[in-house]
Amino acid sequence: MKTESLVDLAKRTLQLWIVKGEYRPSQKLKEEEIATRLGISRPPVREAFKALEVEGLVVRKPRRGVFVTEMSGKDVWEAYTLKASLYELSAELAADRILPQSIRALERIVEQMEDTIQPQPVDLLRYQQLHERFHHIIMEAAGNRRLKKFSESLHNQVSRFSYRSLQNQAHLAASVDYHRRIVAALAHRDRQEACRLMKQHVLEALDVLVEMLDLDHGAARRDKDAEVQGGRRP
Repeated sequence: MKTESLVDLAKRTLQLWIVKGEYRPSQKLKEEEIATRLGISRPPVREAFKALEVEGLVVRKPRRGVFVTEMSGKDVWEAYTLKASLYELSAELAADRILPQSIRALERIVEQMEDTIQPQPVDLLRYQQLHERFHHIIMEAAGNRRLKKFSESLHNQVSRFSYRSLQNQAHLAASVDYHRRIVAALAHRDRQEACRLMKQHVLEALDVLVEMLDLDHGAARRDKDAEVQGGRRP
């Protein structure tokens, strides 16, 4: 088994803290403080900052330091609508290529999702890990490396918002149901239904966020309404 490097440890832990809201948008990240908290030296933390900056979770401001990235309502709308289109494309490409063993793997993940949401409080980080694995399998089946890379980048950028949206119990239950239906559509090679479900489940997460978070609701709603009126939403 490959040993996790100190840089990987710092990156993974910082990402977890940002996703869970321990470090808030626009909050400054202090290198020495984080190194002390992790019990490591400062260079791995510095390298972790660089990796997280590439993924869009932090931003470096000249002569001021490193800060958690802020996202406006419009930013969230852009990220989620793009994510919806990329996920839809992954379903389209995977529908004719996905292998039976991959379908079985997806079915097992959905079963684990169902088990995860039963205990209270729900282990949302575990659920997110299962969700990520689910879509990773479909991206692999799609066979498009660039699609997979762009989707992973977007996933990292909005993971903290996904964590918040899944705190809504109705949305969490709906999420499991969507993933169950996506597997069924892929198993039946129903490309159109798989694409529709894949896109819709991401856009409904956006709806939940618009209602839950203190974002620029007006900008997000106007842009989303414009998409629906323009006939771009399934």
